[in-house]
Amino acid sequence: MDIKKVITKIPKSPLPISNPAVLAFNNLVNAWKECSIISEQEQTKREDIRAYRDINVKAIEENSAILKLYLEKTFAERAYTIQEMFDRLDKGLESGNTEVIALTIGAIVDITKQSPLTAAKELIANYHNPNVTMIEI
Repeated sequence: MDIKKVITKIPKSPLPISNPAVLAFNNLVNAWKECSIISEQEQTKREDIRAYRDINVKAIEENSAILKLYLEKTFAERAYTIQEMFDRLDKGLESGNTEVIALTIGAIVDITKQSPLTAAKELIANYHNPNVTMIEI
């Protein structure tokens, strides 16, 4: 039996009620109705919070995956480029070619000055930019 249906079927007296027991019962019923309404509202709020959490966790996971891939590729490329520069530096030192040595050292310094994290920040900004249709890593 649904208690809500029973309570809503209780006839209301057209005369003012002066009996304290009836007043107390009415107060109890009204408090229960209010509690039920608030309980439903709070349940809805909890569901909204869970949905908000799930959406944001998913966004964090996606950003993390993109950032991880980007950093892996970037650091692999930097390692390869720097290794190639050191190979050229070694050849320049062996041959005594000061121009190759100077250019190679300059290139190594330029590469190390560039922060992959700055570029990663731009990548994430582009990911969230609705005007950007394609991102190449």
